[in-house]
Amino acid sequence: MAYTVLARRYRSQSFGSVVGQEPIASTLINAIKSERVAHAYLFCGTRGVGKTSMARIFARALNAPATIDDAPAVEGTEYPEDDVQQRMAEAIMKGEDLNVIEIDGASNNSVDQARQLIANAGLSPTANALYKIYIIDEVHMLSGAAFNALLKTMEEPPSHVKFILCTTEPHKVPPTIQSRCQRFDFRNIATGKIADHLSEVLKGESVEADSEVVWQVARLGNGSMRDALSLMDRLLATGESPLTAKVLQDMLGLPDAELIAALIDALANGDVKASLTATADLLGRGIGQDQLVEVLIERLRQLMLVAACGPDSELIELSEDAKPQAVEQSQRFDAAGLVHMIALCENLHRHAKASSNPRALLDATIVRLALAEKMADVSAVLSGGVAIAEKKKLTANPQAKPRAAERSDKAPDTPRAGTTPSHATPAKPQAAAPNPTAQTPPPTAQGAMPTADASNPAAVWQAVLDTVGQSNAAAWMDHFRIDSIDTSSNPAVATLVSTMSFAGGAANVATGPRLQRVADTITQIIGRATQAQLADTQRPATGDTSQRGGPQQGGAPDNSMRGNAVDRREALNLPLVRDVFEVFPDASLINTRKQDPPPQAE
Repeated sequence: MAYTVLARRYRSQSFGSVVGQEPIASTLINAIKSERVAHAYLFCGTRGVGKTSMARIFARALNAPATIDDAPAVEGTEYPEDDVQQRMAEAIMKGEDLNVIEIDGASNNSVDQARQLIANAGLSPTANALYKIYIIDEVHMLSGAAFNALLKTMEEPPSHVKFILCTTEPHKVPPTIQSRCQRFDFRNIATGKIADHLSEVLKGESVEADSEVVWQVARLGNGSMRDALSLMDRLLATGESPLTAKVLQDMLGLPDAELIAALIDALANGDVKASLTATADLLGRGIGQDQLVEVLIERLRQLMLVAACGPDSELIELSEDAKPQAVEQSQRFDAAGLVHMIALCENLHRHAKASSNPRALLDATIVRLALAEKMADVSAVLSGGVAIAEKKKLTANPQAKPRAAERSDKAPDTPRAGTTPSHATPAKPQAAAPNPTAQTPPPTAQGAMPTADASNPAAVWQAVLDTVGQSNAAAWMDHFRIDSIDTSSNPAVATLVSTMSFAGGAANVATGPRLQRVADTITQIIGRATQAQLADTQRPATGDTSQRGGPQQGGAPDNSMRGNAVDRREALNLPLVRDVFEVFPDASLINTRKQDPPPQAE
C-alpha cells in the first residue's frame, strides 16, 4: 500500500478538529443552523492553517447537515443502503463527490475556464444534494479577465450554487470580488497547539519523542500545521526511536543546542574568549552565519520573556524540560539588557548581508555582547561622567547584590563614576523645578527604613542610597552627594552638589521629580520634613548667560558652552551621533558644544 503523508492522514475531519480556528468554525456552524448561509465565502490565511480543510468540512455540512457536529466514520466503513448522507459526506472529504467541485486557481485561471464554470453552475446538483459547491483554491492566481467574468455570477448566483474561495494572498483578490464574499481570516496556529497536535500524531504512530523535539518542530512550523507535520514526517523517515534533539539537529542542520547554551553562558560571564570559541565551534560544524544569528536572537527572546514575565507565562514557547535552563540563564541578565542584545544581533543580521567581511561583524558583535556590562554608558558620556558601569541584575532577582553593598567601601564624598550599565535603559531627563514642599514619602524598600542624624550629611546620603539606590532608575545619584542639611529652617533644606565634570549636567540630571524623591526619602530618614535643592553653583539663575555661550560677568565669552546655539537637528544628523542612537535607542541628547577652531599659524 502506498504511504500517505501525515498531513493528509491526520487532516481535520470535523469543525472541532481544525486546530486554532475555533471562532471561524463556530460562526460557520451557527450560520448553517440558523439558515443564514451566504452564497460566497473568502478564506484567507497563510499556508497550512486549515483553509481548504475548513472549506471541505463546510461543504460537507451544507450537503449533509446530519454530519455538522461530528466527523464521518473512518475510511472503509460499510454504511447501510439508506445512509445516503454518510456516504455523501465520505465522498466529499475524499474529493470524489460530483456536487463539490475543487478547482486549482493556478491551473484554471483563463477567462474561457471561468466561462465554463459559469455555464456548469446553472445545472442543478445531482439527487440527494442540496447545493453545487465550488471550492477555488489559490483564487488570487486567476487572471483579471477571469475575475471579471465571475463578477455577475458571484453577485447573483443560482440559489443552489455556493462559492468558497481560498487564498494566501488576499490583497491580490480584486475588491469587487471581496465585496461579494463573506471574508474569514485564518490565524496562524499557536506553537503550543501545534505541539499538542504533534504529540497526538506521535501517539497514533506509536513513536516516542523528547518533548523538546516536539516543541522545536512546532516552533519551526511558524504557525503552519502542515509545515510542522511535514517536518515530523522527515523525522519519522530517519527510523530513529525515540526522536531526540540530536536527530533533529543532524537532519535539519540546526545549531547544537548545547553550544548555543554555552555561548549564552559565556556572554553572561563576560568571557570574550569563550564566547568567540563557542561561535567558532558552531560555524565550524557547517552552520551558516545567518542561521546562527537567527537562533541566537530566538534564544535571547525566550530569555527576555522569562525574565520579564516569569517561567509560567503563556508567552514562553519552551518545553517543561527546557524551562529550568532558561530560568537559570535569564537570572543572569536583566530584561532591558536582553532587549539591547537582541537589537545588536538584529543590527548585525541586517548589515552583514551588505558587508564584504560578515565574519568580522559577527565576531565584533559577539565581543560587544560579552563586554556589554563593561562598556561606558552613553548617558554618562553625554553628562560628563565617563566610567565603567557596574554590573546589575533585575531588582526581582533575590541573588542580586544591592547597590548599597557595592558602595559600602567608598567614601560618600568620593566622585561616583559608575552609572547604569549599557544593558539598562537610561532615564530621560525632564525639565522640571524641584517641589519645595515634602509630599507623601514613596514606598519603602523591603526591610526597615534606615535612620541617620541630620548633622552627618554623609551618613544621610548613604542611607538614601541604601533605600532607593537599588533600582536602575536611581543611578543618577552616583554623580551627587549631600553637601549640607540646614535644620534651622522649616522644612529642613538638604543641599546637593554634583561630582560631574560637565558644568551644565547637574541641572539636566537632577530634575524636579528626582529631587522630590530624594527629599521624601530624607524626610523618612531624619524624621522631619525636608526639601532638596542643588547648590547655587550647580543651577544658574534664570537669565544667566553663562549657560548660553554669552559673555560672563567681567570676562570674555565661555566657548565651552557656546554649543547651546548649535542647531540640535544638525547635531542629530551627524553620522557618529546617529550610530550612537541606533545602538542606544533610549539615549537622549543633553547638550551640544562646538570646539574652538585651531589657532591660525602666524
